[in-house]
Amino acid sequence: MRWFVPITIAIAVTVLGAGTAAAEHREDGKAHHQRRPSAHVMAAPSHQAMYMQLLAEKYAPETAAAWKQTMAERVALMNELQELKKAGKWKREDAKAKMERMAEEKGEAMKEHVALVEQFTQAVQAEDAKAIKAVLPKLLASEQKLNETLRQWVESARQAKSS
Repeated sequence: MRWFVPITIAIAVTVLGAGTAAAEHREDGKAHHQRRPSAHVMAAPSHQAMYMQLLAEKYAPETAAAWKQTMAERVALMNELQELKKAGKWKREDAKAKMERMAEEKGEAMKEHVALVEQFTQAVQAEDAKAIKAVLPKLLASEQKLNETLRQWVESARQAKSS
């Protein structure tokens, strides 16, 4: 279960939107924390997409077109989820329940995704071109599977919307 928390956080950031806590000082001098969705540059799906495309172009150009397509699809799916959320057809509680079910059903795949993300992060931090090149195609396949899950969630929410 050690892997459940990081993957839940990763999926929650992807599905629910990311943000960073911003401290504002109240009249009594104490800090009040609030969420600002655009406070972190990489919180926007379009920024994440461009980052992955640029890395693919530099380190694994043979995967660049697939990364571009996969990340464009991710941005579209995330935008659609946001629209469904605004329309009241996609709620945080629904997302949490879906993530918990996914953890039960796809636990091994989720562990593999977390391991790939950790490998990728370590490779980028170490600026290890060989390691980045090796992990990008594996991460691409994992991201494509995540898109499929998001696509199913969108379709499910659409059907609920039309009911």
